[in-house]
Order: sequence, then C-alpha cells, then structure tokens
Amino acid sequence: MKSTFKLFLFTAFLATISFGCGNVSEKLPETVPVAEAKENIKAGSICTIEDGDGYGIVKVLVINDEEAHIKIYKNKYESRPEKVDLSTLGMGSITDGGGFGIGHIPLRRKGFDNWKPVPVAFEAVTEEDLEGYNIWKNQ
Repeated sequence: MKSTFKLFLFTAFLATISFGCGNVSEKLPETVPVAEAKENIKAGSICTIEDGDGYGIVKVLVINDEEAHIKIYKNKYESRPEKVDLSTLGMGSITDGGGFGIGHIPLRRKGFDNWKPVPVAFEAVTEEDLEGYNIWKNQ
C-alpha cells in the first residue's frame, strides 16, 4: 500500500513539473547558455537535469518544439555531473529500494526545458527505448 502511494505521489509530482510554466531564458550552468543547450539536444541526447533534490539523468527519445519524450534513469547526483558513464545508468524498480526510472514520459517542451537539461553524452535511440513512446503514440 505504501509503495502504491509513493508511486502516486511521484507521478503527481512529474505531472506538475512537466506541465508547469517557467522562464526558459534563465541560464543553465554558467558556461552553457540555454539557447545553445537547447540547440544541441536531439533524439539520443543523454542530459543531466535538475530534479528538485539534485540532478538526474534522462535520455531524449523524441523531441520537437512542442514536446519532449524522455526516459528517466534512476541515477541521482548531488552536483551536476559533467560526464556520465553510460554503463552505470540503470532503470531500477519500485521494489528494489534503490530508486527507479521511467521508460517513457511525454512532456511539454516548456516543462522539459524547465528541468534545465544539459547534454553530456549521446546514445542512439533503440526500438526498445521507443516501446513506451509507441504505445503512447498509438492510443
């Protein structure tokens, strides 16, 4: 019962921040202007994001001016990493106690930009990555 409630709260939190409004013109880290970071984000970009408690990692699955479809990894950091070893990224599960990721979440582009994403790596998007997106798209 507690796990279900935690999952509900987490989902509500994601919905709130993904559809929120914010000032996208704020700077990302001092050396990366927002416009430059936005220009460099494409399908396959691995980005660090601000997650409210520190920093997380996402993979961009599909992105355009209106929306972003992302995969959220369970990995969390106290400070924004400049590099990420892709072999350390994991999804976890809600039952393993070590946090969990989400295979697909659709966001308005403004909501995604509010997370202040900074690309740190690239990995081609696979058919497996797109399973959740394809289910969403075909509904």
